[in-house]
Amino acid sequence: MMKKIFAQLAEIENLKPFSHKKAPEISEASIGWHLEHSLLVISRILEGLPLSHPEKYQPKFSWAKFMVMTSGYIPRKKGKAPKFTIPTNENFLENIDNYLNSVRENLQMIKNLPSQSYIEHPYFGHLDVKQTLKFLKIHTQHHLKIARDILAKSH
Repeated sequence: MMKKIFAQLAEIENLKPFSHKKAPEISEASIGWHLEHSLLVISRILEGLPLSHPEKYQPKFSWAKFMVMTSGYIPRKKGKAPKFTIPTNENFLENIDNYLNSVRENLQMIKNLPSQSYIEHPYFGHLDVKQTLKFLKIHTQHHLKIARDILAKSH
């Protein structure tokens, strides 16, 4: 799972020069917004994992969680991003570089966490480390696909 996430980070880095590109018929947001949002989500989640109390981990069933985690697919325009994962300015290039560096460091750190360290997802409830990594991969793939579609449309 980690290999895939690192590959996605490399793709984010490769898409960075196209941050200004937009295709309103695909998304109101630019490629840069999708890249930075993806990195913000990864960053915030990785910051939260070590703060959890593994002994309080309580998984629960959710249809949304089951569908996304099983299919690996997030439908477009169905979820609402929490405020703390929404890019706040248009300085995408600098922000993306900063987040890429910190995310790469933080990914190394979670290798040493107890497996029942968790995050509280707004739709899925508690996600342990393994589920969290899977969600990050799925979520990042969702936004990379949108970014690729914008790039294809804007040529």
